[in-house]
Amino acid sequence: MNCNIIKDLMPSYMDEICSEETAKAVEEHIEHCEKCQRNLQMMKQPTNNIQVMSKEVTVAKEPFKRINKKRRIQVLIAVMITFMMTIIGAWIVQDVGVINDIFFPDEWGIATVPDDKEEWEGVKFNDQNYIIFDSIFWRKAIVNHANNEKNMLVRVKDDNDNIVIDAVQVPAGTSVKLEGLKRHEKYYIEIKAPQGKFTIIAI
Repeated sequence: MNCNIIKDLMPSYMDEICSEETAKAVEEHIEHCEKCQRNLQMMKQPTNNIQVMSKEVTVAKEPFKRINKKRRIQVLIAVMITFMMTIIGAWIVQDVGVINDIFFPDEWGIATVPDDKEEWEGVKFNDQNYIIFDSIFWRKAIVNHANNEKNMLVRVKDDNDNIVIDAVQVPAGTSVKLEGLKRHEKYYIEIKAPQGKFTIIAI
């Protein structure tokens, strides 16, 4: 049997799927043919290399798989902690009175206009006729509560009875910023409006 035929039979021989007679013929030829012996060795070599390389690649990948898994867990934990802190922070600001008072201060005041004589009436905040903006978180604005349903004029006086803000129009349900007011100073808020009872909010 010539070398070309043996070369064609070698894959079947190596995979052990040829008949016993064919295997025997290949072995007898290879035993006396150095060229076919080399061909057989070369055909066996790549398979061994692939198996070795496959094992090496698998072993090399294992540490990276562990690192990637660990990293994913760390990222997931960080996301969960951030989410929980955001929810808790929002809950504290909204529902815990002390925190809310610090960051979102406000004072509710009442003013009563007894008649339509268009005179200035003072606003009382917690039984005081003045307000002090004592925190950096004050927006220094006055809100004409929507329930008033009437527009009003607002003016502000200082502790020396000087007018520091004069006759600012504030429609019902809106606010106006009181520019130029200082912290830790007493300010007296007055309104001019139609007859009625008015709710004013300092924020």
